[in-house]
Amino acid sequence: MLDKFVSIILAIIKNPYEYFSTQMSKDNSVKEAIVFAIIVLCASLFPYVISTGFYIGATSAILSFVFLPLLVIIGLYTNTFLYHSLIFLFCPKRSNFKQTFKVLAYSYAGAIFMVVPVVGWIATTIFTVRATIFGLSAVHNVSALKVFMLFVIVPIILVMALGILIIAAFGAALMPFYKEILSSF
Repeated sequence: MLDKFVSIILAIIKNPYEYFSTQMSKDNSVKEAIVFAIIVLCASLFPYVISTGFYIGATSAILSFVFLPLLVIIGLYTNTFLYHSLIFLFCPKRSNFKQTFKVLAYSYAGAIFMVVPVVGWIATTIFTVRATIFGLSAVHNVSALKVFMLFVIVPIILVMALGILIIAAFGAALMPFYKEILSSF
């Protein structure tokens, strides 16, 4: 069991497209993917929970491991719903919801780098995003560039547009105040 678990992590880190296109099972069972995601995230967060356990108390540290699996499952289903909704809208050759779920669950393989202080978070982000992009590309038969644009570039543009709108609204709300100040000169 441990050999299979480690081999999945190594396969996803080494070549995510190959893993998701040829090695990941095509059945609709998500139990193995959920267990994989929970184990990887619990293992990767273990040093942090233990180190903060001295400060927050043993009970809180234990509760972290009780609620972490529940939070992982809720997060996986929420993210899968969001990702699959975008895929449903923009990708004509799509697979089913459970395949998207499995890609997101197995993409957490990169989280194993979180055990390395500071640099681990950067590596985790890079490997998780990479695995997600290539996994969705493989499962839904869409180019990796289209998936990258859909899930990385588009959100950045939307956040920037939202920021501009907030700044514009804030400026418009302060305009009467500015007019009053300028008219006093």
